[in-house]
Formats: sequence, C-alpha cells, structure tokens
Amino acid sequence: MKRNLCIGLLFVVVLALLLAASSILQKRAAVEAAGVQAPRFEVDPLWPKPLPNHWLLGQTIGVS
Repeated sequence: MKRNLCIGLLFVVVLALLLAASSILQKRAAVEAAGVQAPRFEVDPLWPKPLPNHWLLGQTIGVS
C-alpha cells in the first residue's frame, strides 16, 4: 500500500512539474515571437540579367 502511495505521489509531482514547465515555456515563446517579423521581400526588376552576345537559353534535346 505504501508503494502505491509513493508511486501516485511521484506521478502527481511529475505531472505538476510538466504543467509548470509547459506554462513557462509557452510564455517565453510568446514573448520571443512578439518581436520577430517575417522578412519582407521585394521584386528585383533587373533580374535575370540579359545574356551577352545575344545568347539564348533553351532545351538541348536533339542537338548533336
């Protein structure tokens, strides 16, 4: 009977520690995420640059 009581008490303590740690980590993640924003990308109108000497890109299948 004493063994079952110890196991049950240990289970309750571990569960309480997990809940406390989860709460602390969730608050920390919310604080860290509040200051971070996703990067904002812009279109570069000069990309891709034209190829020199009127070169062309295309498929090379059948070229021998």
